[in-house]
Amino acid sequence: MQIKKLSPLLANQIAAGEVVERPSSVVKELLENAIDAGAKRIQVDIERGGARLIRITDDGHGIEREQLELALARHATSKITQTEDLKAIHTLGFRGEALASISSVAKLTLSSKAQSASDDSAGWSAIAQGQDMAVEIQPCPMPIGTIVEVRDLFFNTPARRKFLRAERTEYVHIEETMKRVALASPTVAFTLKHNGKVTKRIPAAQSDEQQKQRIGAIVSNNFLRHALHLDTAIDRLRLWGWLSSPEHHQNSNLSQYVFVNGRAVRDRTLNHAIKQAYQELLPVGRVPAYVLYLELDPEKVDVNVHPTKHEVRFSDARQVHDFISRAVAEALEPQTETLLADDLLQVEEVERAYIPQDNHFKDQPKDEYYHPRLEGGVSIDQETPSVSRTQVQRERHYSSYAPKTASSKGNHQHGQYIQVADRFLLQPIEQGVLLLDFKAFWLDYSAQLMQQEWASEAVKVKPLLIPERLGIPVETVAESYLELWTKLGFDLNLTGPKSVALRKIPASLMHINIKQLTQQVLYETASDSHNISLKEMQSLLLEKLTHHWQPESNQSWLELLNPHPWQESQHCQLLSESDLARWLVSKPNSDTFSQTQIHSANSKH
Repeated sequence: MQIKKLSPLLANQIAAGEVVERPSSVVKELLENAIDAGAKRIQVDIERGGARLIRITDDGHGIEREQLELALARHATSKITQTEDLKAIHTLGFRGEALASISSVAKLTLSSKAQSASDDSAGWSAIAQGQDMAVEIQPCPMPIGTIVEVRDLFFNTPARRKFLRAERTEYVHIEETMKRVALASPTVAFTLKHNGKVTKRIPAAQSDEQQKQRIGAIVSNNFLRHALHLDTAIDRLRLWGWLSSPEHHQNSNLSQYVFVNGRAVRDRTLNHAIKQAYQELLPVGRVPAYVLYLELDPEKVDVNVHPTKHEVRFSDARQVHDFISRAVAEALEPQTETLLADDLLQVEEVERAYIPQDNHFKDQPKDEYYHPRLEGGVSIDQETPSVSRTQVQRERHYSSYAPKTASSKGNHQHGQYIQVADRFLLQPIEQGVLLLDFKAFWLDYSAQLMQQEWASEAVKVKPLLIPERLGIPVETVAESYLELWTKLGFDLNLTGPKSVALRKIPASLMHINIKQLTQQVLYETASDSHNISLKEMQSLLLEKLTHHWQPESNQSWLELLNPHPWQESQHCQLLSESDLARWLVSKPNSDTFSQTQIHSANSKH
């Protein structure tokens, strides 16, 4: 076989296999070029997930007409000029491969007007369609800046085109790419449009407070609300940003962003250092969220590792690893101590208000999120005894997941009162028998308690040791919608398309199937998440309580009722033996209860 030199088109298509993996790869390369050009406003227009059209418009310094054709040539760049420049890369792009690779697998139009051009002069367009790499130059009226249009991606490489995913999937990847670039460039404003509709608008941040708000808008306001700020430096290394506290963790690697000198990277050394700092603080299978920026001498890091520039190499990887691990651990340590103390106080307060005092936890299984670090007790003050963290975890486990039995038509006698059909309570007294509709009483009590807490904006919550995975009828919901749930005492987090995780619930909701209740309300409201109000959510939750009644028959109802004047409730009535007999006959489950038991209970009383 003879050795032949590849044609420029084939060579660029081979290179495109590394640079252009999918539409989001094109968006990443073009966004980085726009930022290197000094753009302050960038608009991204997408059609059909990027397969039909990707258009990037920026207000950067533009390209001279004489350099437009050269800009589409392979290994042509204005970022570096000599070998020494590779030792300290200060720009996002530098390889000179992106435009050439893109033009070899798509129909590309590069239009630009340079800052040096006069106001009345037109811009110019360079058109390449991947055939023979010929470039056509045409005049194009436009303001100063650059517009790059990429149409019919992979039109001449059908083998690559068939690997594109659904339109929605490709759009999600493009949105995530723009988030990363926006997080790395806080002073640049971004607009994303899909099929002619604006789907995301990120204003520029001109101050530290605006940058913080921008972080919340891009990542999550819930993340920012509970995040810890970090800013530490040593020698010529600086690490700053935000990271989630140990109390707020997630089950996926979403919302994990690391930037090295303003470049989004996925580096094992950095990820391992952060993971090591969290390893003793998080349950098994849970991971933190963070947005961290590492700044160091460009000569100490090599970004010329892979064409996608996602990987980097450090000249002293051990020093960088130890610096990040120590900085993150120190940021978490004081917060961890405070949270332990506050958490114990909160748990004790919640238990006094809602949880029956039952200390029989010996047979309860150990919490799967238990860690030996939690064994030590924390003394709150002189009036609050030291409480074992393990005991608190077990009490949480018992109160949140007490064993539930199917509603049987039997009855349970507890001393001087009788539970009937897991709904009614009979207590013999001298004047007759008190009959309480426990379900109606407790639902009213729970509703009143929740309304009081909502009104005071101080809803007591308790964590679920095993988060519930719930579905939603739409791909995603508005951030304001999740904030409504937070105000109601429910901690919901998006975990993917059409799915959320329930991590915390109102502590006042007992004898209610929380999962089914939350799932039903989600399906009835998520589709209209932008328009539903807090009052509507409150009304709907209270209305659905009665449909998800789930009594815990193993618990003593009187222990729950004793602190409350339930005898004076409208759901409690005094019956004589004859009235009780008629009531039993009228009930469908009266065959499970005999008057002999009433006489027996009365005689004991």
